[in-house]
Amino acid sequence: MPTTTLRDSNILQDFTVWIGDNGKIGEAPNFQPPEININTEEFRGGGMDGTIEIPMGVEKIEFDFELHTWDVDVWNNLGYGPGSIDVPVKFYGYMLTPGGAEKGVQIYTRSLIKSIKPSKVEPGKKVTLSVHLVANYYRQVVDGRKVTEIDVFNKVTIIGGEDKTARARTLLGIGGISSSL
Repeated sequence: MPTTTLRDSNILQDFTVWIGDNGKIGEAPNFQPPEININTEEFRGGGMDGTIEIPMGVEKIEFDFELHTWDVDVWNNLGYGPGSIDVPVKFYGYMLTPGGAEKGVQIYTRSLIKSIKPSKVEPGKKVTLSVHLVANYYRQVVDGRKVTEIDVFNKVTIIGGEDKTARARTLLGIGGISSSL
């Protein structure tokens, strides 16, 4: 009898969201991981027959998640005032590979909780909170290997294990990597 393997690769199976040291297992029905976009500018130099785009850093890192509960941790960390842009928000999950192996997926951020949108309140129905965040730090780890790390304040951009900004930090006299989450 032939063995069955998954046709699709790396299917995310399960997850939970953490705010600080408080896990929200069973309380977060969905999580939209941060979208990472490269900011570009058009360039057409003398003698060029066309225009190209030149990478100019990373665009704002935004993401959101929803909770099934009226969560005081979220309300207490709503962004306003000193320290509000460094709320640790983490995503822990695992994916199933085509061969059936399970690999851990972690996303670590330091973020500003930009908005909280409660759902309509109705008797006998659960209330949900839609939480929108903007990160100044982002790190993605898959199966124990760092895939991406972006630290806006410390000029760190690691993509595919390669530190794209190491030389720039040296030239600017900026210290080392700040992987302290």
